[in-house]
Amino acid sequence: MPLITFLSDFGWQDHYVASVKAKILTENPEIQIIDISHKIKKFDIIHGAQVLKSVYQDFPEGTIHIAAVNMRTVANESMIAIKLNNQIILGSNNGMLGLLDEKSPDEIIKIKEEEPFSNFPAKDTLAVAALKLQNKKPIAQLGEAMSQEDFVRYLPQRVKATREIIQGHVVHVDDYGNLITNIGKKDFDILSKGKSVQVKFRNYVLSKVLSYYHETSGGEAFALFNDQSVLEIGIKEGNAAELLGMEYGSMVSIKFSDY
Repeated sequence: MPLITFLSDFGWQDHYVASVKAKILTENPEIQIIDISHKIKKFDIIHGAQVLKSVYQDFPEGTIHIAAVNMRTVANESMIAIKLNNQIILGSNNGMLGLLDEKSPDEIIKIKEEEPFSNFPAKDTLAVAALKLQNKKPIAQLGEAMSQEDFVRYLPQRVKATREIIQGHVVHVDDYGNLITNIGKKDFDILSKGKSVQVKFRNYVLSKVLSYYHETSGGEAFALFNDQSVLEIGIKEGNAAELLGMEYGSMVSIKFSDY
């Protein structure tokens, strides 16, 4: 039986998370539901996509992921199921699922809703769909195929790279205030061979990229490639976003020079 993960912007104060879980567990109390996060910023599909993108492929193939962020805030917004990187993701066709990967999903299904005008589609549609997919049943049974043209996608901020510089942006600020960028380790490893490096952001310059968090002292700014192999900027025992005055979209660059 596949796992079900659950990510939302519902928070923990109200009954919403428990209500979705109750819908699933009432039908099958043996299902394992793993919470990814319910502290996604309200209505923020970019934040939701970044958190889900960081972890969904760590789960076994065939895991079902319920992604309930900014649900049905416009009329006629479809609930969809996609198959991507051997994972099944259920959510709204509001652009969030389109931010998970630059490549297109292998399959996109518009879910046939039992309650098409529900004000709680996470419970009435996505939870029901997850139950129908038990025992690795195909997502095609959930409804009708959706074209790639109808699948909502937004262009992500892209990295620019030359032999002398990589330019990227902050794409996520985590709960510690660390600044997660879209600069990947693969490009850095290629361009940094035999070169000195300078990591630049706002009025700050760092002369090296660390390998481990413990290599810096408390209160110092640092840059390293995290477990997702993307550049992260932080301040040990401090909130980098607040102390450096940076946020989503802030520019970060790495300059390469001959020794």
